[in-house]
Amino acid sequence: MMVRTVAAVLAAALAWAQDPAPAQAPPPPDPAAIVMGACTACHGLDFIAEHRKDRDGWDFTVRRMIDKGAELDFDAVPLVVDYLARTYPKPAG
Repeated sequence: MMVRTVAAVLAAALAWAQDPAPAQAPPPPDPAAIVMGACTACHGLDFIAEHRKDRDGWDFTVRRMIDKGAELDFDAVPLVVDYLARTYPKPAG
């Protein structure tokens, strides 16, 4: 009886040790890194900073740049637009 119990415990421990670690969720995308990769392929950050816009303006601009060939996934557009609107907002007044 003792041998079976030890064997069962060892088998369970071996199975547990061989299980891959639970998958971790990937970190959220970094919008600054996306802008650096997609936008600065054609523009410097100084150029982007000179063109301050509200959220709608940035949305229009980002979509226009995609139409012109910018390599940016459509899924990333809201993230990038929000980042640009926060980082380079349209001046008040």
